[in-house]
Amino acid sequence: MKLNCGRETILLERRGCNGCIDTAARFLRELDGRVDALGLGGANFFYQLGSRRYPCPEGQYLYRQVKKTPLVDGSGWKQWIEPLAVRLLDFLPFGSTALVVSVLDRYWLAQALQFKGFKVIAGDAAFGLKLPLGFSLSCFRLLGHLTMPLLAHLPLAYLYPHGNGQQKSYLRFNHLFTRAKIIAGDWHFIRHNLPNSLEGKVVVTSGTTPSERQLLRRVGVFSLITTTPIFAGFSPAANAMEAVMTALGSVPEQFAVLAGDFGWLPTLHLLQE
Repeated sequence: MKLNCGRETILLERRGCNGCIDTAARFLRELDGRVDALGLGGANFFYQLGSRRYPCPEGQYLYRQVKKTPLVDGSGWKQWIEPLAVRLLDFLPFGSTALVVSVLDRYWLAQALQFKGFKVIAGDAAFGLKLPLGFSLSCFRLLGHLTMPLLAHLPLAYLYPHGNGQQKSYLRFNHLFTRAKIIAGDWHFIRHNLPNSLEGKVVVTSGTTPSERQLLRRVGVFSLITTTPIFAGFSPAANAMEAVMTALGSVPEQFAVLAGDFGWLPTLHLLQE
């Protein structure tokens, strides 16, 4: 799709590789030096937990494939733009519970929710390790610092739905969804485990299509906060938006200013009349 950005026009293109790391590596090598910026989806360079970062082996491998073109994984957008979404949650009672499906992927959003006065449940053990457990943010930080030197080496294919698996829903961990008023984080984790009912809840995510937003409406979601703008009905992932900002010559610390100028800040959408 083409994005009109003032005097610049950005061509934003998505290339899927069905979860295959080797295909992703080949795409990156082929595009290196031929485009202004590259965004990597489905793998982070690092897992973020507090002030500590733990390298993700697959993300680091893909990062090494690129020599010329800036390659981003969405972490800049997640750090500087996504936390602004909490400003749109003032209509919820203080102390409401927020389920962040993966704190390691969205630490800055989880932290912002906690600072706002919400009770954060870290869903990483459930959605990543397939264990029916949820932890407070402080408890998860402690456990994470003890276990991440080992767990960071688990294959992404086990931790995260890729390719056609992103469209399958397993209806797991309904007890965590039930406890929370806010469901926040990676859309594919949410979609992969979506309950039959999320009546009255608020979802904070990116990367949704019109049909997926209709799905949220059918399961009763009250409102959706998109942390990336909607272009032609599609809300890109954080890595795509960071690639756009990088192509425009911006650095992460300046993202909020430029995103504000273009109207790309998080937006609240009411799904129920």
